[in-house]
Amino acid sequence: MRFQTKMIYMYAVFMFVISIILGMAYYNYNIAQNKKTEKANLKISADQLIVQCDEMIKPMELTMNYILSDKDMLQAIYLLSIQEDKVLDSYALMARSELSVGLNTDFISNNFYRIIVFNQLGFVTSSKNVVDNVIKENVDYSNMPWLTKAEEQNGKPIIVNTHKDTWGLKLNSQVFSLVKAVQGKNMGYIEVQKKVNDLKKIIALPKENMKYIIYVNGDEQLYSNISGDAPSHYSEIVEQEGEFVRSYSPADNEEMLVAKSKSEKYNISVLVIEEGEALHQQNRYIILITILIAGVFLVVSMFFVIMLSYFLTKPIRQLRTVMEKTEIDNLDDEVDLSTTNDEITALSNSYQDVLERLRQSLLKEKHMSLLQLQAQFDLLQSQVNPHFLYNVLNVIAARGTSNQDEQICEICGSLANMLRYSTNTKTQYATIKEELEYLDQYFYILKARFEHKISFEVRVEDSVLDQVIPKITLQQIVENCINHGFENSTKQMEVVITGGRIEATKPMGEMNSGVGETLPAPEEKWFIRIHDNGQGFSEESLRLLRGKLIETKNSLLKEKRNMKLEIGGMGLVNTYARLLLLYQERLDFEIKNVAEGADVIITVANPDIDSTIHPAIDTTVYRILGGMVHSTHNSTILGKEETDV
Repeated sequence: MRFQTKMIYMYAVFMFVISIILGMAYYNYNIAQNKKTEKANLKISADQLIVQCDEMIKPMELTMNYILSDKDMLQAIYLLSIQEDKVLDSYALMARSELSVGLNTDFISNNFYRIIVFNQLGFVTSSKNVVDNVIKENVDYSNMPWLTKAEEQNGKPIIVNTHKDTWGLKLNSQVFSLVKAVQGKNMGYIEVQKKVNDLKKIIALPKENMKYIIYVNGDEQLYSNISGDAPSHYSEIVEQEGEFVRSYSPADNEEMLVAKSKSEKYNISVLVIEEGEALHQQNRYIILITILIAGVFLVVSMFFVIMLSYFLTKPIRQLRTVMEKTEIDNLDDEVDLSTTNDEITALSNSYQDVLERLRQSLLKEKHMSLLQLQAQFDLLQSQVNPHFLYNVLNVIAARGTSNQDEQICEICGSLANMLRYSTNTKTQYATIKEELEYLDQYFYILKARFEHKISFEVRVEDSVLDQVIPKITLQQIVENCINHGFENSTKQMEVVITGGRIEATKPMGEMNSGVGETLPAPEEKWFIRIHDNGQGFSEESLRLLRGKLIETKNSLLKEKRNMKLEIGGMGLVNTYARLLLLYQERLDFEIKNVAEGADVIITVANPDIDSTIHPAIDTTVYRILGGMVHSTHNSTILGKEETDV
C-alpha cells in the first residue's frame, strides 16, 4: 500500500472518530439545551395560561363587587332577605324589579352567560339570556353543593367547576361559575356564569401540540384540551412540588415534560404538557443537523487530508522518480526536489551524498584501473624483456663464477630479485615491509656501484610495517634522491628512511631538521620520511613540482578526469598520483628542502586507530616507537645498522 494511501486511511479513521465524538458532543449539548429551552417555554406557557385564567375570572369578581357596591341593588337584595311572601309582597316585587334592571346592562349581557342573585327564601333574579331567557324559579339547592363552600369563605368568591347550567329552563349548557355568599342573614348568593367554550377562545399557547389542564379548588378539572377526561395521573402531578416534573404518559409510557403554575388568588392550577412524540420530533431534527454537520466536517477534513497528503508526499514521489531514473551515466545530475520540508530536504541531501559517494567510488575505481594499466605498460616498456635480462644476468653470473668474483654473483642475484618483484603484475600494492625488502636489494646494488661514497639507514617503526602502499613507491623516491640530489655534488651521499606513527597536530619537520609545518589532522597518522643530504631542489624546480602535484590532485579528485603520464616518466608525480588514488584526502605528500638536503614525507591519516592508546610525541622531534629497521648489503633481515662494504 502506498504511503499516501496509508496516510489517507489513517487520517480518515482518525477524522471519523473525531467526527463521531464531536457529533455526539454537539448532539448531547443541543439535546440538553433543547430540554432547557422546552422547560423554559413550558413554564412561560403555564404562567401565561394562569394570567389568562386570572384575567377571565377577574371581571366576574369585579361584576360581583359592582352589584354589591350599587346601593339600589344592595337595598333590593336586603329587602328580599326579609320578605316572607315572595309573591304578594309589593316590596319584593319592587326589589326584584330593581335587581333585574341592574343585572341586564349591556356590559353584563356581552361578557357573561348569566348572572343570578338568589337567597335562602327562594327569591331568584337573573340577567336576561337571549338563548335561554326563562329560568327556573324553584331550584333544589341540594344540587348545588358549592353553596356550603361559598358560605365557608366568609365573603370570598369560589370557582365552581364545569357543570350544566342549573337555572336554564330550556338548555343545559356547560358552564363554570364564580359564586359568592353575600354576608348577612338570608342575604343569599351571587353567581356569575361563563360558558366553558369561552375558555377555549381566550387560551393561546405557542405550540399546537402542547397539552394543558386547568384545575380549580385543588384537583377539580376545569378544562383541558386533552380529548376526554384527563387521567388521574395528572391530578397527582398538581400536588407534587417543583415547577417541572419529568413524567411518563400512562397510555404509551412515553416521556413527558410537565410545567406547573398556580394562582393563589383564585386557587387555579395549570399543567402544560409536552409529550414525548413532540420531543422526539425535535430530537430527530437535532440528529439530522448533527449528522449533517459531522458529515460536512468529515468531508472537509478528508479533502484537507487528501490535499495535505498529496503535497507532503510529492517530494517523496519526486525522489522515487529520481531514484528510478538514476543510472551510471547520470550520477552527476543534481537532486532538486523544490521543497521546504526539512526532513525531505535532509533525505534528498542524503541521497545526493550517496550518489556522490557512488560516483567517487566509480571514478576512483576507473582511474585506478587506468593508472594501473598505464603503470604496467610503462613498466613493460622500461623493462624491455625480463626473460632476456634474466638470461643476461645468468651469463654474467656464470662469468663471475668462472673468474671467481663472488660480488658479481651477488649483484646479479639482487638485480634478479628486483626484476622479479617489479615485474610481478599479479598485485599492484605491497606492504611497507615488502617495499623495504625490495629496497634492501636496491641498496646493495647502489653500494656495489658507489662503494664508500654512499650510505643508507632505515629506521621504521614495527607498527607501520603492515601498512599498504603502491608497489615500488619507496624505490622511486630513493632513486630520485640519488639521480637528482647528488647530481652536481661530490660529498658523501646519505639516504635515511624513517617511519612511525604520530598523533594529531604535531610538527613534522622538527625531526632531524629545523624546518617543519604543523599538521592539523584530527586523528592519529603514520608516516614514511625519505631524507637525503644532497643539494636539494632548486626554487624553480620545487615550485614547478608542487604545482604539478596540485594539478594532479585537482585532476583526480575534483575534476575527475584522466591523467596522461609519459612512458617511463613515473617519478614523484606518478608516485603521488598512485598514493592519492589509494588514500584520497587522507594523504599528505610533502616535498621540501631542509638544512642539509631534502625531504619527501608521506603522511596518511589512519581513522581506524585510536590515538589515545599511544604515548604523546614530543613537540620538537618524533618519538619512534618500537624497534628500528636497518639494511645490509647482503641480507634482507631487518634490525642491523648499515656499515660500509
